Amino acid sequence: MRDVEGVIERMGGQGHGVLSKDGERFYVPFTVPGDRIAAKVGEPRGDGFAAQLSVLEAPGPERVDAPCGHFQTCGGCSLQHWAETPYRAWKRDKLSAALTRRELADVPVGDLVAVPDRTRRRAEFITRRVKDKVLLGFHEAQSRKVVDLTECLVLRPELLALLPQLRSMMFPVLGDGWAVDLKVTWTETGADVLITGKLKMRVQERIELSKAAKATGLARLSLRFDERGDPELLYQGEAAPRVRFGNVPVTLAPGGFLQATAEAEQAMADLALDALQDAKRVADLFSGCGAFALRLAAVGKTVWAVDADRPAIAMLGAAAKTAGLSRLTATARDLERQPLSRAELKKLDAILLDPPRAGAKAQVQQIAEAAKLGEAPGLIVMLSCDPSSFSRDARGLVDAGYRLEKAVPIDQFRWSPHLEIFSIFRR
Repeated sequence: MRDVEGVIERMGGQGHGVLSKDGERFYVPFTVPGDRIAAKVGEPRGDGFAAQLSVLEAPGPERVDAPCGHFQTCGGCSLQHWAETPYRAWKRDKLSAALTRRELADVPVGDLVAVPDRTRRRAEFITRRVKDKVLLGFHEAQSRKVVDLTECLVLRPELLALLPQLRSMMFPVLGDGWAVDLKVTWTETGADVLITGKLKMRVQERIELSKAAKATGLARLSLRFDERGDPELLYQGEAAPRVRFGNVPVTLAPGGFLQATAEAEQAMADLALDALQDAKRVADLFSGCGAFALRLAAVGKTVWAVDADRPAIAMLGAAAKTAGLSRLTATARDLERQPLSRAELKKLDAILLDPPRAGAKAQVQQIAEAAKLGEAPGLIVMLSCDPSSFSRDARGLVDAGYRLEKAVPIDQFRWSPHLEIFSIFRR
């Protein structure tokens, strides 16, 4: 393994410092621009090489002390060592750079919307028993080892305080060396926990686990053997796990999608409601359990919510019925295989798109084809969690005659390379 020395010149898209030397490029985690370093060169990566910091010879002016004791071990936060001002500028520039690569450099990009520390309400923890101890936390950086969390500056305090109880609850059902995932969501009625993994439990062990869930004060405990399996209910408290979208209460399906922080969700909802204020008939595509659809229906819009997640759609429909939102229709439909057709699109005033990380390629293609024939709505609000797939879909809409009016970056996952995006398209 060879060594390389030099000064970090900039930050790469994945949050690794970039060092260029002798015509080669090296990506070094846990460095910032201006750092003079020595590093061990690793495997080829994209247009350069991965490298591992071995010596920080002189810190750059943008380096700060990381506030968390798990930093550089825990893989959850990779940028706590970077000063706030350049960090925020880099996050905003990630969106600008993605748009520029698609020849959309003239799009107005808003200021980064920040999310406060200690607000993350949803997390997936690795849980592994090692002899007489249960480790619970996130993977180490670039490793399969588990960091046993004792502090965290992104989790809600209630979620962090729950971790010792979850370790105790899981100890009796984990054999030495066994590991499972715990997806934990903090709701207004308590914690919703979904265990994913092949646990070999007898009836008595299930009973004991249910008793432990009750003693811990969980709102619900569910189990599934793999990511594709249906969850099995092990315990539910007096009130099912519940969140509110605006003023509308919604019961969550086990393991269902929820924005990681309520603060980022509210920021996106405020932007969407403002952009859609004049639209009467709106389709909320990739709606999940209704974070935006229910808010839109509550202000008088006629809303068609569509998502492939049947349990989420069922919860959305039930919430709308209970709240008396008769103008909301919820449909379970795979939009990648069956996007809205031209005939369906022409009936709408606006579309809200909130696709998964891969984007909305099939639906955007259908919208583009309809737009060229004058059969698509004139307003599209799109949310995204990936600058690359977002800029691809944005290019498709612009080529079909839409104007990307603005894009707003949202820092929902603080101290990480991940970025949320809000955008408005008009034609």
